Amino acid sequence: MLRCISRVAAVGLVSGTILVGTTAAAQTSHSQRALSAKAQAQVDTVRRAVAKYANPYTAEDAGYEPVFGMVPLQGVHYVRPDLVRNGTFDLDEPSVLMYAPINGEPKLVGVAYAFDHPRSQPLPEGFDGPNDDWHAHPELSPDPGEYIVMVHVWLTDSPGGPFARYNTWLPYMAASLERPSASLLTAQTPRGERARRFAFALAIATHPPQLFDLLESRGGPELTRAAFPHRRALAAAVDTLVAAERRGDKATYERLVTSALAHSDALMAAYRGTVRSPRAREFIDKTLDELMGLGHEGHHTMPGAVTPRTPQSSSAPSRPAP
Repeated sequence: MLRCISRVAAVGLVSGTILVGTTAAAQTSHSQRALSAKAQAQVDTVRRAVAKYANPYTAEDAGYEPVFGMVPLQGVHYVRPDLVRNGTFDLDEPSVLMYAPINGEPKLVGVAYAFDHPRSQPLPEGFDGPNDDWHAHPELSPDPGEYIVMVHVWLTDSPGGPFARYNTWLPYMAASLERPSASLLTAQTPRGERARRFAFALAIATHPPQLFDLLESRGGPELTRAAFPHRRALAAAVDTLVAAERRGDKATYERLVTSALAHSDALMAAYRGTVRSPRAREFIDKTLDELMGLGHEGHHTMPGAVTPRTPQSSSAPSRPAP
């Protein structure tokens, strides 16, 4: 696979690409701003254009390649290298298709537009209005005069709106659990942060990222032994959570959520703790933070809330004023 695509997937997926900070001040999410009629029409155009890719097999037939497996809060990314290299924003041809399990079947839940873009140029115009969350990845392009620019578009409901980088409802749907309200998942409150952290715990419980296996293969038997009880407990928690919810047993459900959060936190600490060199530790910290929906944007404690548009890279010029 092309080097640039592997890097794109690593960012979009590990971050959301391919995926803890301090609490940010309360802010208005994009989900609270209505899309303009033109932006809604553009999203509808995207939906119609990709309807033919309802399942991953049709995507592969069209030249999209799966990269890096399931990414928490985003799904599996299928990438077309030629569209990344193309360097243009075309509603009818997103360079990335995102699939995630809903009711046990992989469904097309979103797309992303990611492509090479000159560093000297403003971010693409993209969708109408201020809601689309374009961001730049200067480290991803082998060409020093370019970087990868990217925006996500959700085709299924997302608490952060159609252009949020992460969709914290996906893990709840994968686990067949009732979804919290969008207002809770985007709230900059302790309850909101707990719901977002639990979304990540659910994501790694239902579909552990391939990164975990890679870390354990490099960390050796000691890391595998340390990680195993937490991974096992997270996987086992899903069925008991579903059972508690169906019984209406809120006390047991909340106890299980607290336990899942503890195992998720301990698992992340185990992976971070195996790295000794400062350079490797910096890389692992950044990668895990992005995997959890943190890190490269630095504007909220967990995925779900989206800030108003600002350039998301210090070297990314903003759009010209209208």
